[in-house]
Amino acid sequence: MSSSIGEPFQLYSTNTSAKKFSHNSRPVYTTYNPKFRKHVTLTIQGDGIHVVDLENLHSVVSHSVGDHVSFSAPAFSRSIAEGDDTRFSVTYAVIKQAPEVVKANRERTIWIMKQTLTGLRVAKDERKSVVAPFPPMRICGVDSDKLPLLLVSKSGGISLADPEVTIKSQLEWTGERELLDVFIFSPSSCPFIRRDMDSVRNVVCICCQAGSNLYVRVALVGEEIVHVDTCELPIGSEGETVDGRIAGVTCSVEGILSFVTSRGVWKAFQLSVSEPSSLLATPLSEPLQLHRFSALKKKRPGNPGISVVSFSSSLVLLAATVDGQNISLQLWDLRYGVLLASQTLTSPMADALSHFHLTLAHEGQALLTLSPSQLPPKSQGSARSTVHAIPFDQTLKSNLAAALGKSSATEEWLAPPKSDPLRSVLSEDRVKLLSAIKSSISKQAPQRADDAFFTWIKSNSGRDTAEPSFEHEFVKRIVNTILLSDFKAGDQYSPRIIQYLLERGLVSAMMVDGILLRRLYERGDWENVILSLRSVVDVSEDEMMSSLKFVIDEHRKRENKTSDAMEVDLSESWIPPLETILSACLSYDFSPVTARLSIRRHLSDARDLVTILGVLEGWLHGGTEDETKLALMSTAKIVDMTTESRSTITPPYPKVVTFLQTLLDASCITLLQYRPSYDLLRQILAQIEPEIDRLDRLEQLRGVLEPFAKAHARISREKAGCVPQESQAESKRRRKQLEQQASLEVGLYRLEELWDLDDKIARYLQLLQSLAMSFSAGVITVSDSVHAGVNEDKSGALIQDTLRPRGFQRVVSAVAPDDEESIRARLKQILSLQAISPLLERQAPGLVHLLLSSSLKHTPLAALSRPVAGTIGKTLVVTLPGSTKAVRENLDALLSNGVLDHALDLIKGGSGKAVHAALGSGHTPAGQGQAHGHHHHSGCVAPKPRTALSHDPSIPAPGRLRVSPYPLIGLEDALDIIMTEVQPLGIVTLPVTANLAGHVLAEDVYAPEDIPSSKTTNVDGYAVRSSDTPGVYKVLTSLTHKLFNDLPKGSIFRINTGGPLPTGTDSVIMVEDTELESAQKDADGEDMEEEQVKTLAQVSPGDNVRQPGSDVRKGELVMQMGEVITSAGGEVGTLAFVGRKEVKVVRKPVVALLSTGNELLDLQSPKPIPGDGWGGIWDTNRPSLQAALEGMGYKVVDLGIASDDVDAHIRAISKGLETADILLTTGGTSMGAGDLLKPVIERRFNGTIHFGRVAMKPGKPTTFASIPTKAAIHGRKLLFALPGNPASAIVTFHIFVVPALRRLGAWLTSKCQLPRVEVQLQDTMPLDSRVEFHRVIVRSTPDGLLATTTGSQRSSRMTSLCGANGLVQLPPLAVGGPSKLEAGEFAPAVVIGEIQM
Repeated sequence: MSSSIGEPFQLYSTNTSAKKFSHNSRPVYTTYNPKFRKHVTLTIQGDGIHVVDLENLHSVVSHSVGDHVSFSAPAFSRSIAEGDDTRFSVTYAVIKQAPEVVKANRERTIWIMKQTLTGLRVAKDERKSVVAPFPPMRICGVDSDKLPLLLVSKSGGISLADPEVTIKSQLEWTGERELLDVFIFSPSSCPFIRRDMDSVRNVVCICCQAGSNLYVRVALVGEEIVHVDTCELPIGSEGETVDGRIAGVTCSVEGILSFVTSRGVWKAFQLSVSEPSSLLATPLSEPLQLHRFSALKKKRPGNPGISVVSFSSSLVLLAATVDGQNISLQLWDLRYGVLLASQTLTSPMADALSHFHLTLAHEGQALLTLSPSQLPPKSQGSARSTVHAIPFDQTLKSNLAAALGKSSATEEWLAPPKSDPLRSVLSEDRVKLLSAIKSSISKQAPQRADDAFFTWIKSNSGRDTAEPSFEHEFVKRIVNTILLSDFKAGDQYSPRIIQYLLERGLVSAMMVDGILLRRLYERGDWENVILSLRSVVDVSEDEMMSSLKFVIDEHRKRENKTSDAMEVDLSESWIPPLETILSACLSYDFSPVTARLSIRRHLSDARDLVTILGVLEGWLHGGTEDETKLALMSTAKIVDMTTESRSTITPPYPKVVTFLQTLLDASCITLLQYRPSYDLLRQILAQIEPEIDRLDRLEQLRGVLEPFAKAHARISREKAGCVPQESQAESKRRRKQLEQQASLEVGLYRLEELWDLDDKIARYLQLLQSLAMSFSAGVITVSDSVHAGVNEDKSGALIQDTLRPRGFQRVVSAVAPDDEESIRARLKQILSLQAISPLLERQAPGLVHLLLSSSLKHTPLAALSRPVAGTIGKTLVVTLPGSTKAVRENLDALLSNGVLDHALDLIKGGSGKAVHAALGSGHTPAGQGQAHGHHHHSGCVAPKPRTALSHDPSIPAPGRLRVSPYPLIGLEDALDIIMTEVQPLGIVTLPVTANLAGHVLAEDVYAPEDIPSSKTTNVDGYAVRSSDTPGVYKVLTSLTHKLFNDLPKGSIFRINTGGPLPTGTDSVIMVEDTELESAQKDADGEDMEEEQVKTLAQVSPGDNVRQPGSDVRKGELVMQMGEVITSAGGEVGTLAFVGRKEVKVVRKPVVALLSTGNELLDLQSPKPIPGDGWGGIWDTNRPSLQAALEGMGYKVVDLGIASDDVDAHIRAISKGLETADILLTTGGTSMGAGDLLKPVIERRFNGTIHFGRVAMKPGKPTTFASIPTKAAIHGRKLLFALPGNPASAIVTFHIFVVPALRRLGAWLTSKCQLPRVEVQLQDTMPLDSRVEFHRVIVRSTPDGLLATTTGSQRSSRMTSLCGANGLVQLPPLAVGGPSKLEAGEFAPAVVIGEIQM
């Protein structure tokens, strides 16, 4: 629930020792002056006063006073300009005790301290001392240059003073009171004051407590202070003796005041001031009774560890201790009494004896100050006082849409009601029935519950009504009583009541928190499960998949039991066959998208998927043929297609196909990894192919059926009677439309549905066909010694081990002696051929040459070998030498560069284009390009020959380049290239959900209507006609009167805050202005409902009414194109607030991750590296980069680890181009023999290397490239090849990849790079000839941002990034310049994580 409240972070921390501790005052005060924006003043006992820049998180002004000085009130700071616009900070501090302050002037002495803010550097402190006529408890600022100060006394008196604290105007307040807080507002934003405000600069609201009452005084401040009025509010209920006190009070600029008592009572009032100066406080809502907070469990003096602050309107942030060291930060909307969002802060100071104080700071930030309320024991040493910043969504508004659905989260923090509110809604006989059902269920007597229910049905049924009516709340209570009770194995249960309600369509799944099916099948009530799938409209896909999983598991358990009939457990409940429950689920209207997620959640076991596929395969048989018969019978009026099916258990054929498509989409990988599923998938493929043939034949019926359809449409029009005259153009357009419809229509059956079915089948047919086209391999070892068992078949085993990982579906092997008949026999066995004559039908001399040339590179003795290659039918036959070394060399030649793939594709009838494209064969090799110099008169320009810079990856290591062909470019040049080459992705329309976070808005958003759309009330009371005079009126409610009907004369309508006014009313009278005249009684004579109410006042038109559009006007621009939708929730909430269900945004890129290198091991599934026993190294880059990407909200496609092999690189990059928008690889970018990325990009994908080296450390071989592809919106996709060393990969990711990702998402160029700050180095850092990014930990301190090194900066040392949150950018070595930056010097740093305190 933290979407509206950000993660809190510590702003300041200080020790609170005995010297700093002062009774009757807090160790730390926090104040914020809105006129001194983005700066907060911290008053620290025994230390001094610090002004902290909230934007840069460091102190800009510090006034140190020493241990012997203490303060009696929070200090106040203001910013002024003097002379040549030099900025100064002026701080006012009330001194409680200091060596230079005499006793008589204690708590009245004010120190005025002045410092310059030029360059944010602290200059010499100037101090002046003045004595006030009274002890100020607060010093505040008002909007005046001549009289900028407002001093508040302990009893609530206020004084207006000039900058030298000379009093110019006073408003005294006699009596004994305790000042709680003071709130100052701008008059232009105070809607609760209705009077002339021309000469008013500020509205002041003072809150004090005296005894059991809260006193609220409102005054206006201009050249002088004008008292408006004072009101008195009881802290407790009327007539209650209060032994607690107010723990926190707050007031919003809209005049909504609320306070929390130490007993957990939270009250809210709407202040209003009307002529002539009358202050009213109207209850905003019913008081809330908080619980669970530690502060409410014990009585204690002083601040009980709870605080509140208003954001806007009725939104209030509450901070309180929960469970020891946890502080709960909660955002409440007191108008509706709901908890909107929450966040948890853990702090050692979070005990119930701490001082809590919340302060509203600059836009989107609040401050929480924690300090001890008493001196800690000497054994515990000193405690700490801390200040935390709490980010929040400043666009939040109070509205009903945001409050909906928050009741469950709210109930956790509120004490349960003392009485059942339903007694005022349900009649007495219904309440008694619920009680009887509950009692019978608890006594294990469900039959009695049935008897009570059906007896009540009979007694409430009459001649006019066959059955009684059922209200939603009544049904919900019945269902909850039966299904939400604790149920254990062996408990008694009766399904009759639930069955009765289901048959009448009275039950919804949300009545039992969306788990209706689960509650039913836990009780063995499968009949009602199936009935629910026929009658309940809101069964979730998650529930259906859960039911399928339960049925499969139960049947599997029973099948695994012994088959001995004597041991059959006859007490086991009946479980329906899977076909029955699956048919019910498929017949239900389900969403394929949601169903896919539910399948992945509940049906992740491949065995379960195969079980379901077996049922679906049987239902697919003859599907189209049966559907066509039903369609024709429906057209002939023989059957109704909406009810008829092929059998009582088989669901409609289109439903079967849709679910099959959904199942395959959700579990494709799982099935392909489970070999027992292959045969079943082929059977499904065999069922689908005839269906497509039938669809093809149906298309031929179009021409035959079209005249019939036209004639049928004409006859229908004639039977309808006269047809209105229409113009010639309208007639032509109508005829064309009818022809288009008739060409696809046969009676009630539309052939369009069949073609949609064809499209769905074709999508997964491609998947299954690709499975069916997987190649098999046969290995025959021809050797007399191996056949006789003398020697081991090492070569055959090597071939099998090489082929299996390359995707060959089946690899079989055999051994034959060295004679022709035996070899023929083994070939027959493997190839299933009837005869082989001649042995090879077609020779493949090219393959023979390839094998010979490959072997000759290693040894001249290969000239003696006799390789044979050719085809038999559609089978490729290749002979290899006998030694394992020669086998490995020949296999490398066949499998590299796509030779074997190309050959198999041609044998199967393919064109080979896909292999050619993958190999990038269209470009001209280096040194062979010829310039095309003649002119083209058509205006076309001849293509320029492209010369690859990289070496040929297929040549041996001695032939590779020794010097990088890529120029070494500067850091800024590299960033400029990225910003130039990267273009935003396309625009998509997405639903307004939490998944919008991170997208950039692609359209302006305007309010489609006024909000609120109709008149609503801002008080609790009664809607009336303003013409009605005071008197006695009948009370109507939403249960007894519909809003859109005129309110009858002599009646008033009870209404709650925020509710719409019924038709015929124009004003609202508050509850306080009425008296209860009479009430309806229940059977016990107790008051149950208001019957008549006496109004005591005459209201004017529009009183207490909120007008339409008071929040947002129709057509008002609420969000602009280009805004980033953040995860804070404000932007998503705004879209929902104005009713936008979907919005246009720029698509976020999908990122593919690939690691390269033979030496890498996957951490989750390590495979030992064969060789000399060296175990390899863990692949660090993929997990770390995936964590960084997903933390930023990007979807990641994991391509795994590619070995140092050209084919492996081609396969991985090809998959990345298919599944992602941008590829991110690590390793393979330097000068090693196995560094293949650049050659593969250029020579196999015809890609462009935009830069291949950057003058930076770490990350010199960083590569940025683009690869042409038709699948991309701009005709190409981007690739970053980062260095393989872990630290280098992470550093270059933050420097280069993050800006590219943001630019792909259409972020503004100026905001693409990560933020940079100025830091002070705490360690000496040597300089390099290149720009270096030094990993550091950045901390915010009173002295500014300090950067500490993480130790050794070796590029392979991943631990140098553990805890690092910044990258200090060190300049390159300059001729004659320093060789290092010393500790204490300043340098820029890139922020890559949260700044520490």
